[in-house]
Amino acid sequence: MNQISADRTAAIDRGLAWLLKQQAADGGWHSQAYGQLKGGAAVTSLVLELLSQFPVATAKMHEPVIERAFRFLGTGLEKKKTIAAPDGSLDFPTYGCALILTASAQLAEKIGFKFKSPQLLRDYLFGAQLLEPRGFTPDQASYGGWDFLGAGDAMGITTGTNVSVVAHILEALSLDRSAAADKARAAAKGWVARCQQPDGGFAFTPEPMSLNNKAEFADEARARPRSYGSATVDGVRCLLALGQTAENDDVKQAVAWLSKRPVLDVVPGFEDLPAETDWRRGLRFYYYSGLSAILPQLPQADRPGRQQGIEKILLKEQQADGRWQNESDRMRENDPLIATAFALSALLRNV
Repeated sequence: MNQISADRTAAIDRGLAWLLKQQAADGGWHSQAYGQLKGGAAVTSLVLELLSQFPVATAKMHEPVIERAFRFLGTGLEKKKTIAAPDGSLDFPTYGCALILTASAQLAEKIGFKFKSPQLLRDYLFGAQLLEPRGFTPDQASYGGWDFLGAGDAMGITTGTNVSVVAHILEALSLDRSAAADKARAAAKGWVARCQQPDGGFAFTPEPMSLNNKAEFADEARARPRSYGSATVDGVRCLLALGQTAENDDVKQAVAWLSKRPVLDVVPGFEDLPAETDWRRGLRFYYYSGLSAILPQLPQADRPGRQQGIEKILLKEQQADGRWQNESDRMRENDPLIATAFALSALLRNV
């Protein structure tokens, strides 16, 4: 581990101070950039998961902030039995469930925080998985994955399974040794395997011809999607949450894909796309956060360069008031709440 620099510590402190100032009187964090996220459920879940990453002393200092945020989510939870805004509106509830399960477990360990409804959220995720009860069969590419819908939202159709939400859910369920969790993991293994490409990297989704595969396709039939950086990082997270280690071939191949692509000013894998599509920069903060989380899996020789590179970029791009903001709006990182949460997560993990 490298020693946390004074500049980096100051950047974290400024970023956290800015983020805490954005908490609304109702206890939530509300996007001012995107109407779908103004309800606050998804953004509040993201911030709480970030706060759970801070050291014990910081978490204790901000315990009132954390408690207000959980109270904000409690009203929607009672109404919808999942993570929802107080009025019952949903915005990315499968993500929200995963983030809150992870956050509440970390906060319980660090400050003794008691979250009353972890099983309710786990049950929601079990029901949301694309299996037979939701109208899916093992011969379908999306079988075993998760999308943005719950059990009662749709039968036999999907908004599109993706490796990002699956990684977060598998991590949230990783300590659950119940029969239901084991069944979910068993079904997810095949889905994750279908996302890994022959080059070792990961695509966003295994669903044929899906436009959600942002790096597009390696063949004219649009059957083989190209791998890219943030999806490959999420793929590694999936494999680790499923119990694989650095010694497993699937992990080795994904890590090798990342090792061959050390670029950090853009997300690797989009080199063949026109610059104006802006994917290469639109996912940067999410990529830094995820890459920092799996740095221990990279070869020892690769780590210092990645650590220093991520830190250098984030320190340079922090704005005077403490926030971060992507110039690209491709993945909502132009919302400073989202970019700042990812940037702080990257700096906290990047040690």
